[in-house]
Amino acid sequence: MEPNVYSDAVARVLGHVRRTPLVSAAPSPHPDASALWFKPECLQVSGSFKARGAFNAVLSLPEEVRRRGVVTASGGNFGAAIAYAAQQLGVPANVCVMNTSTELARQRIASFGAKLHIVGDFWDLSWEHGKLLAAETGGALLHPFADAPVIAGQGTIGLEILEDMPDVDTVVVSIGGGGLIGGIAEAIKQRRPKVRIVGVEAAGCPMMFESRKAGHIVKLETVVTNVPILAARTTEPINFEIAERCVDELILVPEEEPIRAAEWLWRHTGLAVELGAATAAAAVLNGHVAVRQREKTVVVLCGSGNDGLGSARPT
Repeated sequence: MEPNVYSDAVARVLGHVRRTPLVSAAPSPHPDASALWFKPECLQVSGSFKARGAFNAVLSLPEEVRRRGVVTASGGNFGAAIAYAAQQLGVPANVCVMNTSTELARQRIASFGAKLHIVGDFWDLSWEHGKLLAAETGGALLHPFADAPVIAGQGTIGLEILEDMPDVDTVVVSIGGGGLIGGIAEAIKQRRPKVRIVGVEAAGCPMMFESRKAGHIVKLETVVTNVPILAARTTEPINFEIAERCVDELILVPEEEPIRAAEWLWRHTGLAVELGAATAAAAVLNGHVAVRQREKTVVVLCGSGNDGLGSARPT
């Protein structure tokens, strides 16, 4: 997408979302990192980075389309973001979530006034139900990671990182369907091509990893992961194309590590994150991302949750 798409998104979502800060992990837990920082989208309105794409997408719709409402399917976070944006903008909303979605995500969606539908064990099954609802209601069907306005909204994170840390070396982002990393990676690479972008997936759902290895989009037959928010079995052409062009490395994190990373973040930063965010953090905390000496690294913490609070105790 053109650079102005991302700058336009910044202007469009201004006043609707929070400009999250960079939080230093000081002293750095990684022996080779001179500076490790977190971009805490867990502090974002509606609980995750998804609010950026949701507002940009809804505000990009013509007024007559908005009046008919919006429909989406989500692992949880985009559904909450659409529900929140719709509430703030006075737009009716229907949100489909998977059977494996967390109770916290369901409560958020319902609390923002959207009509909640719990359908299917995988996201693509929820999406098929969303298509039926859109046809019934006449509402705009918004894809959580493959719509250009959604991707552009997520890219505003990348622009904020560059504003706050112009000399950043590496940005680490978790991957579900590919909308977050696509927006961040393209927005950054257009302005700073030498910044290294690292994508992280849970080992039980290596969708983008296997697609890159195959040279084309693949659909995973089975997904067995402790991180349901990242459990997308496949991606879309727009996401795969951006990832191939703008993402330098893809990393798989063992399934047992995100919960420990979430606990570490709670203990040492006071940030309560969901396991999708903790997966990106685990990639750096456990050395899966090769961090060079004196390298400035930013890890995007994509959403909030209580995953790391159950067993964490003050130390």
